[in-house]
Amino acid sequence: MISASTLSTLLLAVPSDEPRPLSALLDFAPGAMIWTFVAFGLGLVVMWKFVYGPITTALEARDKKVEDAIVAADVARKEAEAAMARAKAELEQAQQNGRRMVEEAMARAEKQAAEAVRAADERAKAELQKARDTIAAEKQKALQEIKALAIDLTIQATGKLLQQEVDAQKNRPLVQQFLASAEKGGR
Repeated sequence: MISASTLSTLLLAVPSDEPRPLSALLDFAPGAMIWTFVAFGLGLVVMWKFVYGPITTALEARDKKVEDAIVAADVARKEAEAAMARAKAELEQAQQNGRRMVEEAMARAEKQAAEAVRAADERAKAELQKARDTIAAEKQKALQEIKALAIDLTIQATGKLLQQEVDAQKNRPLVQQFLASAEKGGR
């Protein structure tokens, strides 16, 4: 049977004044082991409740926000693509209208020129010049309308792509400058 002093020595490490060798750290101490397990268990419960739980909750909330942002970005991309498709369709319609107007003006001018040639050669030349001026003015007017429409659509599409309100009055000169430089580069 183990005496009380031997038991207390085994369960509790009683410090002594004599120096212990470093290998004494590796000696088996059942009391220290029990208290280590108790402290570890309590620490694990506290860590699980106050550290791991909030971290897990925060990570799940962040994942949810990221998923929501991805869904919102996908919806915005689809809306922007639809707006771009509408803008392209409207631009194509405006171009077709411009071509039709030019063709109609050309047909009128040719008819007027043919009638003028029959009437008098000098009068035909004047009418032909008048028709050309009208065509150029109509063409210039159509181009200005197309440019204005392109500027408005560009500003609207930019606002939708950026998901914020774009100041049309502030950004209109920038878009006009860009179109003017594109025209100069294209000529």
